[in-house]
Amino acid sequence: MNKKTERIEVLKQLIMTNKAASQEDLCAMLKAKGIITTQATLSRDLKDLKVSKSPDSVGGYKYSLPAYADESVGNDHPSVSPVGIRSIEFSVQLAVIKTRPGYANMVGSIIDEKLKHEIMGTIAGDDTLLLILRIGTTSEDILSILSELIPGITSKVIGRGNK
Repeated sequence: MNKKTERIEVLKQLIMTNKAASQEDLCAMLKAKGIITTQATLSRDLKDLKVSKSPDSVGGYKYSLPAYADESVGNDHPSVSPVGIRSIEFSVQLAVIKTRPGYANMVGSIIDEKLKHEIMGTIAGDDTLLLILRIGTTSEDILSILSELIPGITSKVIGRGNK
């Protein structure tokens, strides 16, 4: 295994099993595992892994891997916790998903990957995600796929602008 592959694997394990609030924390954890890296390299690794920084349960922040990052579990349709989703509303070829602060990027990344044929793309802020639907795609199409990824999403629908 080359150095980068080993570093990435150790980094993924550290993120999944530890609370790291900063890149300095991650660098220290890597160093404790015998992997010395620069902040710039770590930053690139985090970007490549699509790691997000999200609120934790005690008011701080932690790094998190996207829900689909661990492909070894063999789950073709990973789920996203509905706890972070506040609402979804449709208007013709657009959908707006409101999330808890810090969740929109992670949810957008998963939606971009899993709905690439149904949507043109997403634009994410901190707590709001805009989905741009392809012509011919309906809100029911999107909700059908999203309900596999986000259990309970249909209960978060506000109005119905595109039936």
